[in-house]
Amino acid sequence: MERSLKIKRIKFLASRRSSNEMEILLGRFLEGLELENLNEEELDKILAFFSLLDKDIEEYVYGFREAPEEFKNIVLRLRGLS
Repeated sequence: MERSLKIKRIKFLASRRSSNEMEILLGRFLEGLELENLNEEELDKILAFFSLLDKDIEEYVYGFREAPEEFKNIVLRLRGLS
C-alpha cells in the first residue's frame, strides 16, 4: 500500500471505532506521533494494530491479555494515555 494511503487508513481507523472511548484513546495516541516521519515498518505495525477489533485492543491495553510481541511498544504507549 502506498505510504500516503497507509497514513490515511491509520487516521480513518482511529476515528471509526465501535466505542467513543477507543476513538479518544487512539486519537490521543496519534496526536503524539508525526506519522509522516515514521518509517514503513512503524506504519505497518500501527496499521496492523489499528485493524484489530476494539475488544482485542482493550484487552491488551488494560492487561487482561498479553499483547503479541510486535504490538508491545504500542500497547505500552497506550497504557500511558489511558
